[in-house]
Amino acid sequence: MQRIIDNFPILCILLVGIFLRFFNLGTIPGETFDEVFYPLYGLNYISGEKFFSVHPPMGNYLMSFGIYLYYLLPWTDTLSSTSFELANLDPVSYRWLGAVAGSALIWVSYNLSLQLLNQKGFAILVALFFCLDGSFLVDSRFGLINIYMSLFGFLSLLLLIIFLKKENNQILYLFLSSILFGVTFSIKWNGLGFWGVGICSVFILILLSRIQPIDNIKNKLLRPNNSLSTRARVVLVLLSLPFITYTIIWIPELIFSEQYSLIDRHLNISSYHLGNLEQKAHPYSSSWYTWPIMLKPIGYYFSSREVLSTGGVQTTVFNSVHLLPNPALYLFSLMAILIMSLKWMSSFFEVLATKTYESEFAISSLILLGFYANFLPWAFVSRSAFLYHYQPASGFAFLALGFLLYKVGLKPEIQYKFLYLLVLFLIVAAFIYWLPLQLGLDIDRESFYNRMWRKSWI
Repeated sequence: MQRIIDNFPILCILLVGIFLRFFNLGTIPGETFDEVFYPLYGLNYISGEKFFSVHPPMGNYLMSFGIYLYYLLPWTDTLSSTSFELANLDPVSYRWLGAVAGSALIWVSYNLSLQLLNQKGFAILVALFFCLDGSFLVDSRFGLINIYMSLFGFLSLLLLIIFLKKENNQILYLFLSSILFGVTFSIKWNGLGFWGVGICSVFILILLSRIQPIDNIKNKLLRPNNSLSTRARVVLVLLSLPFITYTIIWIPELIFSEQYSLIDRHLNISSYHLGNLEQKAHPYSSSWYTWPIMLKPIGYYFSSREVLSTGGVQTTVFNSVHLLPNPALYLFSLMAILIMSLKWMSSFFEVLATKTYESEFAISSLILLGFYANFLPWAFVSRSAFLYHYQPASGFAFLALGFLLYKVGLKPEIQYKFLYLLVLFLIVAAFIYWLPLQLGLDIDRESFYNRMWRKSWI
């Protein structure tokens, strides 16, 4: 009972997150936005129909797995009764596993935060931000694969940090982390950003372990008594095992497609991503530098109908789903990244001058590395990119906001307490205000346009 009381805040956040991700999951009609691709690919594995995907196969495996499991349930029809047509599938069949992944991501973010700082107040804030973000919420409710990449990416980092903090460096966590890094970029190649964060984090922590910490770090991220050979083995595993996993994951796809080799598939995918310059940009595409300020959200679904009110007045009702992040959360998390970046640069010069560092410097280094490694590479991508590509970077921005806001909340002055509560209030208020556009709830015409603060949002 005491354990439930101690964990009551995170349990409440998890329950809210699960409810939001499963609420009316099948109400919006199927084949919405990119659901015309991924659920179809998953179904093709079951029916045996050949296809070509522009991404590695892991996301399609998960889609196929979700559909297959759903139609094993006793209250569902058999898959054969659907004639293996995407239009005949219950949308829940290819959405439920994503909702599970989105819910699990909240729990992973909580535990990752605990491992970084070992403070529940910080971890609760981060979990709340992951729960209330509209981008993660919307992609958890459709048959898309971005949410799987974020889940496995953050889970990989969690397991890696657990390994680095373990007294005897239990090797199982390192192997699990490395395998999941491979799974992450087996969904989409931009999942390599998480792997890059893992590799660079180990190197940073190795360098910091050679410097004297100012404060007493109770839970060191890398113990200084690790031998050089031990550290070399850690790096070797992280450099090799993810790519071994990635190669193994391709085997079922190569057997299925038969006529294509692993090299052929990679040449085809590379050709699409590097050489496919659209003559006309996608209407919802956006430049990478606009993502933190939400210049171009994505319309996933829209319908309208005329209804008669109780007074007999005809009213237009919209039913719309936008991949619309929480505006307050994105604004404050961007500010947190900028503040943390400036403070980090100042601390970096102090580290060089004094050959000492504070524990906060190590934590902020990992957070900033995670953000920039998942954000800046998009500057070199020439094909259409979309706001959902910002999700991995935004997760690290939430960590930055949680970290700074937690420190603000610890200050005794009344103005800091007010700032802490004000930021939380605005984030929760923005979440509630824009929630109808994320869950696809009925909303009248005027209320819809009141929420479209920019023309580019429509």
